[in-house]
Amino acid sequence: MAPTVESPDEGCSGSSSSLISSLIHFIVDYTLEHASFCIQDIYYLDADGSLFDAALLSAVAAFSHLRILVVSLNDEGRIVLVSEDSETEKLEKEPVNKEKRNLKLDTAPFSITCILHNNYILADPTAQEESTMETLVTVVLDSFGQLVSLCKLGGLLLAHTSAVQDCVALMRRRLEELQMNLNEATSDMEVD
Repeated sequence: MAPTVESPDEGCSGSSSSLISSLIHFIVDYTLEHASFCIQDIYYLDADGSLFDAALLSAVAAFSHLRILVVSLNDEGRIVLVSEDSETEKLEKEPVNKEKRNLKLDTAPFSITCILHNNYILADPTAQEESTMETLVTVVLDSFGQLVSLCKLGGLLLAHTSAVQDCVALMRRRLEELQMNLNEATSDMEVD
């Protein structure tokens, strides 16, 4: 199920970036008058399976501490950071946003990857387990337990409905634990 050298855009890791991008759009607060965007690079220190789950969790952790700074546009239309010193001076143009603020996440996506094999479901497979099995299912729920995304790679055209429902139920049971772990890990990351 992992991408090969010949086809790097196929498999779990190759499809993860586009799914993460769409989920980031889901969690980002668009209350600014002007559009903003942030690019996040995720590097795997140990690519031993369930890469999408790890990448999504790290993206949520990073965005939960994203600070939107005060910026203005220069004469060429480029974004210029407004420093605290220049806030007191007369700016050429009005700042795009009036004050620094943290990005507010109303809800956050959490995922689990499962392997379906015969009548068995294996959660959080290793890279070796992913490579030997046929059907991989990734379930993404928001922090309220609502289904955000369901991705099935490989295997038969249709997986058994009961197996997919079991994967969703497994994610619902794990959701509270993931939220608690994320809150605990990010509480030490508070920035001024």
